[in-house]
Amino acid sequence: MEHPLLSELKQLITDLEQKEAATIYTIPSEIMGATKKAKNLERFLHDIFAVVNGSGGINLLSIIRREFGMSVELTDHIHQWAPYSKDQFEDALYDAIDRVEIRAGKQGLFFQGSPDKKEAAEALSMLKRIAHAAVKCQFNPKLAGPHAYIEILDSVIQFYGLPNSFPDDTMIKYRTLISSDRLFAMSGNDETITAALKNHVKEWYQRSSFTFLENSEWYHTYESVRDYTYVLTEEQLERLRIDFVEHIRNEFKLVKAKPELHRVKHLKSMLETVLNWKV
Repeated sequence: MEHPLLSELKQLITDLEQKEAATIYTIPSEIMGATKKAKNLERFLHDIFAVVNGSGGINLLSIIRREFGMSVELTDHIHQWAPYSKDQFEDALYDAIDRVEIRAGKQGLFFQGSPDKKEAAEALSMLKRIAHAAVKCQFNPKLAGPHAYIEILDSVIQFYGLPNSFPDDTMIKYRTLISSDRLFAMSGNDETITAALKNHVKEWYQRSSFTFLENSEWYHTYESVRDYTYVLTEEQLERLRIDFVEHIRNEFKLVKAKPELHRVKHLKSMLETVLNWKV
C-alpha cells in the first residue's frame, strides 16, 4: 500500500500541472509599454541577424527577454499566450523594427568597412526585412510558410553582397550560410521548408558568376562537400571531383615516397568518398 504522504504529494503535483497547463498568459502592460517606447534598437536588430545566421534555428525569445525585460516564465509558456495578447505583442515588435535606425557610432555592428549613405540605407532595409520575417516565423510559423524563410535567406545573401558588410574574396562567408545542415535547422527541421531553401540557394548560385563550390580549397574537409552537393550541377560536381582527385594523386606521390599505413588508408577512404559523390 502506498504511503499516504506520497499519495498526497503525487496528487498535488497532478493538480498543479493541470492548473499550469490551463493557465492563459497575457503580456503585462509594462512589457507592452517598453516595446512600444523602445529606442536605440541596433543591438536588437543585430541579434536577430545573428540568430537567423546561426545553426540553432529561429528562436528570438532570449533576445526579446533581454531587450524588453520579459520573464523566462512568460517566454517559456508562449504556447499559452492569449491570442489577442500575442497578436498585440507581435505588432509591437514589427513597429519597433520599423523604428530602428543605425546610428553612425553603431555601424560597426553590421559593417567591417565604412558604407556610404546609399549602402547603409540598403543594408537597413534588408535587415528590417530579415527581422520582420523572423518575427513572423517565431509567432506565426504556420502562416509564415516557406516564403518567410526564403525572404530571410535571400535578404541575408543580398546583405553579404554589400561592399562593406563582409568584404571577402574567398566566399568563406557563404560556407555556414548555405550548408544543408544549417538550412534544416533554420527551417525548424521542416523538410518542405528545407527543400524550398535549398532550391532557392541553387537558383541563386546557378544565376551567379561564382565558382567557389567547385574549388576543393573552399572546403574545410572532403567530408563537408556532401553539405553542398545539392547546389551543384553534374558538370560542376565533376569539376570539383577532378580537383579533389588531383589533390589525392599529389598526396599519394608523397606517401609512396615514404609509405605510412594510416596515411594510405586515409587517401583510400577519401578517394572512395570523392568518387561516390552525387548531386
